Amino acid sequence: MTPEHTTGVPTAREVRAEIRDWRRGRADLAWGEVLSDAYVALFCLVMVAAMGGNVVLSLRRLADDTCVGACVEVRAAAPWLASLALALLALGLARLLGPVFSPPAANAWLLSTPVDRGSLLRPGWWRTAALAAGGAGLALIAPAALGGLSGSAAVLFVVAGAAASLACVGVAALSQVREDAMARRLSWTVAGALWVGLGLAATDDLGSLPTLPAAVGMALAVLVVLAALALFWVARRAVGTVTRRVLGYTENLSPSLSGALSSVDLGLMYDVLLARRWGRGAHVRTHTGGPLGWWALVHRDLLRARRAPQPFVLLAGLLLVPYAAAEAGAGRAVVLATTLAGLLGGPALCAGLRVVVRTRSLARMMPFRRQSILLAHLVVPGSALMLFAVATTGTLLPLTDTGSAVNLAIACGLSSIAATVRWVTGKPPNYAAPMLSSPAGGVPTGVFSSVARGFDVWAFTALPLMFGHTGMLVSTLVSLGVIAYLVSDGAG
Repeated sequence: MTPEHTTGVPTAREVRAEIRDWRRGRADLAWGEVLSDAYVALFCLVMVAAMGGNVVLSLRRLADDTCVGACVEVRAAAPWLASLALALLALGLARLLGPVFSPPAANAWLLSTPVDRGSLLRPGWWRTAALAAGGAGLALIAPAALGGLSGSAAVLFVVAGAAASLACVGVAALSQVREDAMARRLSWTVAGALWVGLGLAATDDLGSLPTLPAAVGMALAVLVVLAALALFWVARRAVGTVTRRVLGYTENLSPSLSGALSSVDLGLMYDVLLARRWGRGAHVRTHTGGPLGWWALVHRDLLRARRAPQPFVLLAGLLLVPYAAAEAGAGRAVVLATTLAGLLGGPALCAGLRVVVRTRSLARMMPFRRQSILLAHLVVPGSALMLFAVATTGTLLPLTDTGSAVNLAIACGLSSIAATVRWVTGKPPNYAAPMLSSPAGGVPTGVFSSVARGFDVWAFTALPLMFGHTGMLVSTLVSLGVIAYLVSDGAG
């Protein structure tokens, strides 16, 4: 008997055999887990697709039987609205987040070594492009079916819509990587063209255009696909030339957003995006002079608006929402569309207000009371929201006379301001307080209520506007009361 057997020590061959068996078992277990997860995902996808497809087909049959008059026009405009809105959303999100980014661990190696960055960044660009095109294609299936398109026309519409979203992501990638004036002008030109098309579709002006032959529609779709592929390839080539400064912007973006979304803290997510936005424009020209005292804070907001007018341009573009609602025959529900559009565009205007609210130490350094500081930072965004509401007076004229329409527009502006101030000045979740029990585990107090922050005030101030002069008076009083309370000392 060998010494190994007498002492109980395994031989090298036995050790290698055990390691081989362990690796084979681990590989079989991993493949089993992958197959199990793939089966569950495929089963869920089939179930959801079957239920969603059944709902869409039922709605299409119902629309075919009952849709007459203005409903036919709205139904014909639905595919245009969906495709243009998705392309504009893809462009906006890509410009906001940056389609080309890498995690902090990769940046620690990328930024300090002379290697080809494109070989590491291009797989992420492929995934981003595939997600944009695939997500847009899936989202456009329902509008194609509900819009009454035939089979071939629906397929052509989905492919062209997905290609348009891919082209928008490519434009955003070029604007991010190159950081020159030409790329920025290209992105703004594309955004303006999409918004004009969306406005024509929403106001039913596309219905007056002559119907294009099938061959022309096919040629336009092929042209969109070719343009999307060209932009994708150019962006793929440009990824390798991205600078260290651009990669530095995206280093902490992904983990910061993941942490904010995991805690359902939309305010923290806004703070992350706000820091990224102003971090990209950190190199500015200084200005000397200006007013003194309380008006100096207002002057800083004016300079900030001149330096970065994008939020105000977005608010002006949101004028399309109430006019589209009025064109669709929404009646008094136009006031809901007006106030909701003001709430959606309002927080982006309140960068200065957000900073002094979340940074108490900075507010204490100023020789003003907290109420004066908040009021000063509310002048510029409040004026913009009020002008936005007054510009929608034309949508309210069919509901009442001219004087009452102006008063109703002012009430809508106050509602938007109150809801925006509520959203911006909301307290963060209290992680020091006892947690609440939930199916997902312990949750800090105020997390779930932060999702509805701003929309609660919007509901209380916008719904009374549906009920004539008395409701308008009630909404105005509630809005003024909310604004006075939120900007007072000790609020927030």
